[in-house]
Amino acid sequence: MRYGLYQLKKLPKRRDDWIFILDHSIEFGKKQCLLILGISKEKFLKNNCRLQHKDMTVLATDIIESATGQSVTDSLVKVAEKTGFPAQIVSDGGSNILNGCHDFIGLSNTVQPIRQTYDVTHKTALLLKHQLKNDKIWQSFCKKTAFSKKCLVHTELGYLAPPKPRDKSRWQNLDMYIKWAEMILSQKTKSMSKSEAEKFKAKLSWLTEYKPHIKEWRTMLNILHAVKYEVKTNGFSNKTTDAVKKEIDKLTIKSQRLQDVKSQVIIYVDEESDGIEGVILGCSDIIESIFGKYKNFSGKSPMKEIGRAILTIPAFTSTIDYKQVKEAMETISAKEVAEWQKNNIGSSLFSKRKQAFNLKKEKSR
Repeated sequence: MRYGLYQLKKLPKRRDDWIFILDHSIEFGKKQCLLILGISKEKFLKNNCRLQHKDMTVLATDIIESATGQSVTDSLVKVAEKTGFPAQIVSDGGSNILNGCHDFIGLSNTVQPIRQTYDVTHKTALLLKHQLKNDKIWQSFCKKTAFSKKCLVHTELGYLAPPKPRDKSRWQNLDMYIKWAEMILSQKTKSMSKSEAEKFKAKLSWLTEYKPHIKEWRTMLNILHAVKYEVKTNGFSNKTTDAVKKEIDKLTIKSQRLQDVKSQVIIYVDEESDGIEGVILGCSDIIESIFGKYKNFSGKSPMKEIGRAILTIPAFTSTIDYKQVKEAMETISAKEVAEWQKNNIGSSLFSKRKQAFNLKKEKSR
């Protein structure tokens, strides 16, 4: 944490080609962290559009209790005072972030307008959600899948149980359920014992009635995969639309729903690549990955909350060497970490919990 605070306090270089990537993370309690990562377009292109944790500069880890458009604007303004206005901002399309970025861009004085990009992973998940959220056939499939898990998980066919339903990012992880259904439909019962075969037929034969729908859902995922793969591999450019169309045209698209998905994908790609010179970033997966790594650290805390463990993010996104560690330990004390926590986070839920239980204990005496 001392090393993380040392990295967070370092002033980034002022330049006109910064790319900002931002998102909120929340755990227990009301506090959220607005994380703003930065990478120069020069480095992004040098790495052939592939990002790693060590490529990113942590520009802000702002702890807030209410995520609003204004709070996002305020954070971006503070960062821009140190870095200069960015060339591009990439985010997940959340309303508070979009509004905050829009107001921030309105304050900019750059010759070239700041480009605001909708992350391809979240956009494709949103397209999928619009197609399936109110689909009664899909809802029925999900209910039967959940019921099958309960029926199979503690039986000899436990190895064929469907994956655990996800509370978060479910529209980004639909492929696992379709893969499971495809795998079950391809299963042969000849190698199973008599009791296993009977249970398989009794508990999983319902999938056959969904076979044509599963095929359509798979094609839908393949359409979305085509745009995700292209953007994540090559970024957005004036060649993106043609590349995506070329891949989608290889698929068999018969239903009106699949035609609609294809049209929406092409509209999105056209909008995001319109007027681009060169190549720009189109994916914010790196920030999701960094939050995931952070949660491995925060999971060791007594309570899962936004706390000073957030300082691990600037530590594991930097290239650690002896000289920097030595300088960090000589310049940042444990007391400064405690002061940073007091000023930015305040009392932790765990400290409040201890006080509450101690108070209760004293009253009981």
